[in-house]
Amino acid sequence: MNQTACVRIGTVDDLRVVGQLWNELNDYHHTVGLNFPAGDSVVEEWISSFERTLDRFSFLWVAEQKSVVRGFLLGRLKRTPAYLGGVMVGEISDLYLGEDLRGQGAGRQLVDAAVEKFEELNIHSIEVQIMAQNSAGLAFWKSLGFQNDVILVRRMIKTGINNA
Repeated sequence: MNQTACVRIGTVDDLRVVGQLWNELNDYHHTVGLNFPAGDSVVEEWISSFERTLDRFSFLWVAEQKSVVRGFLLGRLKRTPAYLGGVMVGEISDLYLGEDLRGQGAGRQLVDAAVEKFEELNIHSIEVQIMAQNSAGLAFWKSLGFQNDVILVRRMIKTGINNA
């Protein structure tokens, strides 16, 4: 029987293991349609995209099982353009759970922690981007009250860039 996950605020000390988990998430995203090239230092670049703003404009929560980090959620703040009201929006940019935590409620716990923080900051809304082929992910987010809002379409152009 699986032990219930403990969700806590992530710290800089968690970044190495969270980076490894993010790499697993990134690999999964490529199986469901992510079509951007990946560099040699993709994990380090991902971490550096939020590390300096941690606990100010970006927020990290981790899910532990038996004191081992097995999942995480990264949330960020951003401002909409003035023509869209210039309001602050919360973005859940990354959510990952190890297979042993899936279906155990840990994902909901992580999302609840993020929603609570965003509500505390009085943001306008929360957004999540989901790969079009990730039907399980879409079902998860809809089960938490998120609704379709914007549909993004992309046309790939061969430009000599290493298209994944």
